[in-house]
Amino acid sequence: MQIPFKVLQFGLGTMGRIIAQTLMDRGNLELVGVVDVNPEYAGKSVEEILVSDRKTSTLIFSSLKSALQVLGEQPADIALIATLSSLKDIASSISNCFEVGMDVVSLCEELSYPYIRHPKLSRNLDMLAKKHGKTVLGTGINPGFLMDLLPICLSAPCQRVDAIHVTRCINSSRRRSSFQKKIGTGMSPADFKKAISEGSITGHVGLVESIRMFDDALNLGLDSAVELPPEPVIASTDIETPIADVKKGEVIGLKSNGVGLKQGTEVVTLSFIAHAGAEPEFDEVRIEGYPKIVQRIEGGVQGDYGTVGMILNMIPLVIEAPPGLFTMKDLPCPRNTQSFWSGD
Repeated sequence: MQIPFKVLQFGLGTMGRIIAQTLMDRGNLELVGVVDVNPEYAGKSVEEILVSDRKTSTLIFSSLKSALQVLGEQPADIALIATLSSLKDIASSISNCFEVGMDVVSLCEELSYPYIRHPKLSRNLDMLAKKHGKTVLGTGINPGFLMDLLPICLSAPCQRVDAIHVTRCINSSRRRSSFQKKIGTGMSPADFKKAISEGSITGHVGLVESIRMFDDALNLGLDSAVELPPEPVIASTDIETPIADVKKGEVIGLKSNGVGLKQGTEVVTLSFIAHAGAEPEFDEVRIEGYPKIVQRIEGGVQGDYGTVGMILNMIPLVIEAPPGLFTMKDLPCPRNTQSFWSGD
């Protein structure tokens, strides 16, 4: 008998909705409920929020405590946390999940490689996971795969690695509206710089985590990993986007760069480019060494779909992993796991 993995999801925002819909359509995964603090969801089901014609009714709970009252003391095999980018903001949710017998997989960018930014918190979560016999992983399309794990794997045929350059170029007008707002679309250059300095928009999150994963996996011996302030991309002509009609001279997106340095030399460079009208779209890895490797994904990997694919595909691998806090470089090779079932 094929038994699906039971999943309790945290967060039903823009990405959370996409995840929930895909999860419910996947035969080997069962969404048992969603935890979300939004008061507008009180008393509603996931199907209502997604405007689904499904006959099932997957409840939305305001807290893990209320979920336990309905679903039982161990509500699921694994918790999927799709809420915030800061590890400090979700750490208590992770520990609470351990205590009720759930492994954890999360989209939290800082969790993808947390040891440098949050050394003490990382140690505590690792110890707590091992105490309860549970596993926790932060993943996604980026960080989690395209700009860190994929280049690490591509380095395998190289006898020597001198430098690694990764570029991701996205036409933001094809992405969800929240992403377009996140990169400053429609702002004036002055407002963009102010928003970046105040943290009201962050641009891309996770470049430093990706560089540190490189350093750990390849033993590069980097002296530092630095994320440079995002730079606005300015419209050279009037351009219509899904969220705003942008005038010439206004912001249509941004460029973010991360650099890994060793004795003053750039060993790792990561470039994230996202703006309206960006052409061509691509994901590219260039490894300078012997032999030299250049791998380019024409058209790029669609970020939202790729993110959902990564986190759902990692669920069986996380459940089968030994206890502790892990990164993508630590677990078996990621793959499509739609044919993996509980108990196989």
